[in-house]
Amino acid sequence: MSLLYEYRVFLFSGFVQTLLMSLVVALGTTAVAILLVAMLQSKLRLVSRLGYALVEVLRDIPLMVNVLMVYFMLPLIGLGFGPFWSVCVAISIWGGANGAQILRAGLHSVGQGQRETAAAFNFGPVKTLFLIVLPQAMPVILPPYISLMTAVVQATSLGAVVGATELLRAGQILIEQTTIMRGGSPAYLVYGSILVVYFVLCSLISFVGARLEAYYQRPYRTDASR
Repeated sequence: MSLLYEYRVFLFSGFVQTLLMSLVVALGTTAVAILLVAMLQSKLRLVSRLGYALVEVLRDIPLMVNVLMVYFMLPLIGLGFGPFWSVCVAISIWGGANGAQILRAGLHSVGQGQRETAAAFNFGPVKTLFLIVLPQAMPVILPPYISLMTAVVQATSLGAVVGATELLRAGQILIEQTTIMRGGSPAYLVYGSILVVYFVLCSLISFVGARLEAYYQRPYRTDASR
């Protein structure tokens, strides 16, 4: 443990980088998912078909390949990103494609009668979406979407592959330097500590998700279960 304390500043900087990446990919995943589900729900046949094609292609590409493609291939067409943003873009695209399917399934779980009733009360499309459809769809959307959020947060560790100095990469550097300078590998200690950090981080996300699920499920509980 003294090794971790000695390099606490270096490891903490990697942890902060991981938190920043997690925040960016969570927002990016949600933004891409909303864009894609809007395409899927479009009444224009060409747009909806393009949306389906994008979702299927992006979901079928392995995440590691996605990261490597963004980092190494986009610079060839003048769209180069650094390691940090390459990982964020790659994970957000992959997560958004999976998130779009979750959102679409949740929106389709609300019957057409609900929308027709809203239209009868002169609710516009936006008002219907936010006041009628989404509150009823959230119990369906939240469980898989929270799981997706934990997956994209864990995927930030792929930043180590392209040199982003997030927590896993910081741990790798620490192990390499300690092995060379002092002999003996602290891999078990360092990787075990990183495992605990990711476990706590994802547990917090799951806890918040569970609270949100309970909030949106309250109207559907029977009086006896309240």
